[in-house]
Amino acid sequence: MDWDWADDDEELVTAYHEAGHAIVGCALGAHIASVSLSQASMFDDEDEIGVRRFGDCIVQWGRIDPNSDWQVTRELLTILAGPVAEFVYQSGDEDALDVRTWAGDWRQAQRCVEILKKDPQQQEKLLRQCIAQLRHIVSSEPCWSAIAALADELMLGDEIEGEQVADLVRFWWSRA
Repeated sequence: MDWDWADDDEELVTAYHEAGHAIVGCALGAHIASVSLSQASMFDDEDEIGVRRFGDCIVQWGRIDPNSDWQVTRELLTILAGPVAEFVYQSGDEDALDVRTWAGDWRQAQRCVEILKKDPQQQEKLLRQCIAQLRHIVSSEPCWSAIAALADELMLGDEIEGEQVADLVRFWWSRA
């Protein structure tokens, strides 16, 4: 069989993206069930834009009160942390970004902001504030070191269990 594998650079960008979700989610109190990278195969359905990279981060929040703004906010921050980590990894070079791969993240983030703010202008303002806050947090210690360490682990190819993510967060936060 002839497999269509993503190149290493693309896979590394995806690793940082998924690590961003996992580390920020864990730091905000989520249980991360697993984080992984996978390669799209020739049998996968191509979407209209042909994006061929894929990662997965399973975040579990436990009991959630949908009326709790804090719970919705931490979910929003975790969702946005993947794209933000990818952006930071690529040195903030907006030309290097492939935002098409974030469509699912943006849809989830939009659902969160719609719960938090009813006015579309306030929703946009909240998204911008969260992204700015995350850019600062993600690019700073100890968060960036934890994200980089997890991205390195993901590049080895094995699925990362939630306890390993929690161990990374504890390790890097203890050094801060």
